[in-house]
Order: sequence, then C-alpha cells, then structure tokens
Amino acid sequence: LKLRGYQAHPEVSVSVLAMLRWLLASWLLYAQAMDSPVCPAGDDHCDVESMHMLQMKKGARQKGKASAAEGPQRRRGGAEWTKDEALTVMSKLHRVFDSPLTVFKAFYPPGTHYDCKTGFHQPLDEPCDGKEGRSDSNVADDWLPTAPKFLRLGFHDCLKYEDGTGGCDGCLEFTDMFDRYNDLASGDKKSMSRPDIMMSTNNNLAFSADVLEKLYTDHDWPKDAPSLKVSLKDSGKSRADLWAFAAFVAAHYGMDQQNKACRGETDDEMAGKCGNLHQATNLTFPCEITLKRGFKFFTGRVDCPETDKPTEPHWHRARVYETVRLERTPNPHGNGAMITRYFKEDFNFTRREVVAIMGAHSMGKFHGIAGLFKYDWTRGQVHILNNQYYRILSAAPSKMVTCGDVPRFTGGPKGALAPTGWFVRPLRKTVSGGPFEWFHYYKRCPECVDGVNVETEGDGQFRRNECCRQCATLSAAEVDPSCYTKVTKDETAIPADTGLYYAFGVGTGGMPFGCSGFGEGRYQWDVENFITDGLQNTVDFYTTEPQCKKNAMDDGEGTLKMYEVVEFFANDQNQWADEFVPVMEKMMANGYADGELTESFDFTGIQCDKGFWFKCY
Repeated sequence: LKLRGYQAHPEVSVSVLAMLRWLLASWLLYAQAMDSPVCPAGDDHCDVESMHMLQMKKGARQKGKASAAEGPQRRRGGAEWTKDEALTVMSKLHRVFDSPLTVFKAFYPPGTHYDCKTGFHQPLDEPCDGKEGRSDSNVADDWLPTAPKFLRLGFHDCLKYEDGTGGCDGCLEFTDMFDRYNDLASGDKKSMSRPDIMMSTNNNLAFSADVLEKLYTDHDWPKDAPSLKVSLKDSGKSRADLWAFAAFVAAHYGMDQQNKACRGETDDEMAGKCGNLHQATNLTFPCEITLKRGFKFFTGRVDCPETDKPTEPHWHRARVYETVRLERTPNPHGNGAMITRYFKEDFNFTRREVVAIMGAHSMGKFHGIAGLFKYDWTRGQVHILNNQYYRILSAAPSKMVTCGDVPRFTGGPKGALAPTGWFVRPLRKTVSGGPFEWFHYYKRCPECVDGVNVETEGDGQFRRNECCRQCATLSAAEVDPSCYTKVTKDETAIPADTGLYYAFGVGTGGMPFGCSGFGEGRYQWDVENFITDGLQNTVDFYTTEPQCKKNAMDDGEGTLKMYEVVEFFANDQNQWADEFVPVMEKMMANGYADGELTESFDFTGIQCDKGFWFKCY
C-alpha cells in the first residue's frame, strides 16, 4: 500500500529501517480499516466507531488507580457563587478573550516551550523545535485561550466515560492532548499514512484549562482585571463549576459580539474587520439576538477524585485536572443517525436538541495541525455566535465574506446573492483517504476592487478584469460562465455537521457513500482508487458534489424532521437562540440528577464593557 504511495512521491527521503516500519504500521492500519463496519443513512443502531482507534487510546493512557469497574468516587460539590463573584470572574474571562496571545506569552515567554510532540509517523515522537519543517511549540494560534476554545472545553468536560458514568467533573483525558501533526517535513501532504479519524479528542484544550487553573487558584489574576477577595479554590468552589461558567460566559460573549456587530460597535478586532453579513445579505429576520431569558448558571459540580489521576511521571508538565479514565467521544465522520444516537445515549438529547446545540459551531474554527480538518465553519465570523451555521448547512443563498480594513461581500452578478452548495473532498492524509471534509462553495463572481480583479481562487479565466466588468453590468444569464462559477474559500464542515441536514452513509475510515455524485465503476470513491489516482486520474478530489437526500429523521409523530429544524433555525435566529440556551444548560449539567445542582447566577440582562479593564454588571 505505502510502497505505491512512496513511489508516486520519490522526493520523500527516509531510511530503510524507517521505511520498513512505515510499511508495517500502515499495512496494519489499512487492514484494520478494511474490517470497519459501514453505516447506511438513517440506521439509528449502526456503530461504526473504530475499535482500533479505541485500542490506540487505551495503549496511550497513563497508569493510575482508577478503573472502569470502580467508577467515579463522588465528593461534595462546589460551593455556591455570589453574584459579585460571578461578575468578577466574568470580567476576568473577558480580559482573557480580549488578549489571548498576551496571556499565552505571559505563560510561555520567548525561549520557553509549551508541551508538544510532532512528527509525520505514528506515534508522534519528534520535538516541536521548528527545525526541518517540524512544528514549533512557540507557534500558538491553535492553543490560544479564545472564547470558542472555552465553549469547546465546557462540552468536552461533560463527556461520559467509557463505562457510561461521569459527566461535568473538571477533568480531561489526555490522549493526543499535545500532538501536532506535521506534514511539512515529509514533503508529501497526501501520503495516506495516518490512522483514520473515527473519534474526537481533547487535543488543544490543555492551555485553556491551564488559564482557568490560574484563575481558579489566584484571586488577583489577571492583573489588569478586577480581583476576588479570595480565590475560587480557597472559597470552596469546584473546578468543574468554573469550567462550566467559562463556557456560559463564552456563549454569552459570542451572542453579544453578534449584537455589537449589528450595531457596528464590536470590540472584537477581527469581528470588526469582517463586517456584518446579515446586513450585507438583507436577511428578513432581526440581526440582533433578543433572548427570552439568559443562561442560568448552576453550582455543585464535583471534581474528579485523586484516584482517577495518573500515578506515573508524565513526559509533559503534570496537570491536576488530568484523568486516566477513557472518555466516550463523538465520531467527527458520523452521519445524522450516528451523531444523534451519541447525544441521546450520553446527554439524553432529542434530535431537535442535537440540532440546536450544534449551532455552537458557528463560533470557532478548525486547526489542521491538531485534527487534520481545516479552515472555518463560518468564514469571517469565528468569534460570533449566531445562526449562520444553519444557513450554511442548508445552502441558503449568501455572499462570501473577505475580512479587512474595508470588508468585502462577494456574490453574483449585479450584487445578487450567490447560490451555495457543498463539495466533498478526501484530504488523503489517513489510510482510508480521509479525513473527508465538506467545502462550502459559492456560485459567484470574482472579488473586485474598483473594477480590478483581486481574486485569489479559481483559474486564470476567473481572475480576469473582464469578469469584473461583466459582473457589474450584466445579468447572470449574460455573464461569461467562466466569470460566474462555483468557488470554495476556506469555509468547511465535518460530516457530523452536514449529517444534520443531508442523509448519507458512512463506510471505511469515515468515507461517505449512498448519494449520487460519489462516482461509479472505476470512478467510485474507494481506497484503491484513491491510491492509484496519481497514475490514472480517475477520481475527482476537488469538485465532487453529492446529490444527497435530506435527513428526514424526527423525534416522533408531529415533530419536524431534522432537515426542517435546520431550515427553521436558518430563518429564525431568535428561535434558535431561545432553544440553544436550555440545551446548553442541560449539557453543562450532564451526569447530575435534578436537584443536585443549585442555581447561583442568571445571565439575563448582564452586560460587559471595555474600559481601563473589562467590567461586567
């Protein structure tokens, strides 16, 4: 398998011993992948979670005292928070959101290094020293403690363990935590040599948790923010409650950034440079989010016990929030049936609640160096929490955003909205050709400034100045087709996202199937064709546009189908936000029975202003 891939790319230079090791490892992974089950669209009982990936996680775990049979050992929950404490911590978090790079540099000044392992071959065991194309642990974009990162941390903290116990407990499993994929040193980004990605991990979350630990233990940190009278730790608060609170603050911040962008008042630098897509596309629903009520923060969560923590030395700096217990994580390649089954089993979510909570993906971005998926869910809006995620999923007509001192919004001829859709691309980094990522296209004109074509995508015909002239003056029917075409630009989704709207199956290594458009015969999407394509040019790796049916699963008689819920949220932002609030509260209480947690703070009406320091009130 890899010999063919290696011969296709002779510039890759490896020793004979390394080559043999590579061949053996890749063949084993390939053989395991071939044994993986497949899941057709709509099969609510199908389980395509890759067992060889679970074994890899088990092999990587630290030794400790905990076992699945023992289960968690619950202690008394965290103390209640006062309103003043909540507002002070909220102000501190806003300071972090405002200057994440400054925070990172304060922890790791020049000459020091964050925990990191990199490499092209599994396991990743090379130093992050920036040499010979390897990752540099001082290049920190994917580690920065941004608001979307704290929102993600809140979800990952509430995952169940593999025995079905657990929930929000202020601890994380560290499998892959500090891994940074390094394709540059190999000279071949598409060698199909990595393990298939069939479960998500907590990669990239440790530094955000480090920041919360500093806030948890130091009443006066950060210095340029209000101080607590005593630290959260010393006043009996739980770490798990702080992590949940940070997730709520992040979501509140994201919605607030949406509203400020609507008013042209955003205090987020990047959001300010990306303009207001709502106004640029003349949407019919209100731009600002008006919640019926704000988030409610409950306290009393219990931190994981010492018996769940590692007892052997780490290669990385020890963290008090590391657990040796294995977590159950969703499959990023899962379809609608698989992702809703996961959330039903581990969070007791209905299908509609799953669609609602996934709107959190409107805020944040992918980091290819950490998880191989790349680019943004919502281009130019990564710090804003709104319903754009659903408009993209449902292929609603729109315009492409280009951020800058003067934001640009590019659509069809004469400024019309651009029709949109999806291409699916095998990135060919894993043994089965994955990850399989969905790329959102706009059928649009090129970007033009004062009649000059400044486009960076498409071919030479698309980048002609003549296209600018035609698109400004002619109708869609009159414009040269080479000037008005389907173009992607850094806006993507994973199958677990698009599976909410489209019905497709999931096969070997996450490969999608079951829709016309994935090829037929010798053009069929399969591992063998992916391997030989370099010689035969039979597979379309870039413009495969599947014609999938819509996801018609529902919650029972009289309820909307999943695709209808997506469309409903796409056209009613306030309705989505009002449903998102209680679903997020439910997620942040995972593992606790009714009455175990105590309401401590209501976000309704809370505002945060930026002055000498952030002040929330």
